Amino acid sequence: MLETEIKENFARNVRELRIDRKLNQIQLGEKLSYSSKAVSKWENGDVMPDITTLKLIADFFDITVDTLISSKNAVRKSHKRRNRILITAVSSLLCYFVAAIVFLILTLVYVDKAWVSFIVAIPASGVVCVVFSSLWFERKYITLSTIFLTLGACLVTWIFMNFYLWWIVSLSGAIFIVLAIIFFPIIIPNNRK
Repeated sequence: MLETEIKENFARNVRELRIDRKLNQIQLGEKLSYSSKAVSKWENGDVMPDITTLKLIADFFDITVDTLISSKNAVRKSHKRRNRILITAVSSLLCYFVAAIVFLILTLVYVDKAWVSFIVAIPASGVVCVVFSSLWFERKYITLSTIFLTLGACLVTWIFMNFYLWWIVSLSGAIFIVLAIIFFPIIIPNNRK
């Protein structure tokens, strides 16, 4: 790709992303700690910022630097990421909605400890987060989702298990979390965006 093409793509993408976020040049400049004059030069294709600034701009718009300088669909890719985050959050919350329905039904038929349905919803939402993180997001989110799932599973196990065995569950969960933090960066590629 030629330098002029990169400049044109960057200028168009910054302008379109700024407009999509309903920002003017002054507001974007303030958010990035640059002047509105600098933003204007970027959008006109007069100046190409250094790599550090490109990364700052890409992070602000939640896209990659590659998308910022080469793609003709930067706004669409930005929307795609936001939609994925929304789908993951709604799917995770759906577990708690189901737990509320189960709680209501169990309460109506006078079952003791109906509140446990909410506790079971924690690892269920953790599973949802792990699945969607594995499909769509970077490894740091996969690691965080796995930690959330592990803690939820430990909590459910503590509730249903004899109290004197809580230390085995705690130790197993802690070991798994440490292993996830250590090995996930090695075995999971970080090329999703």
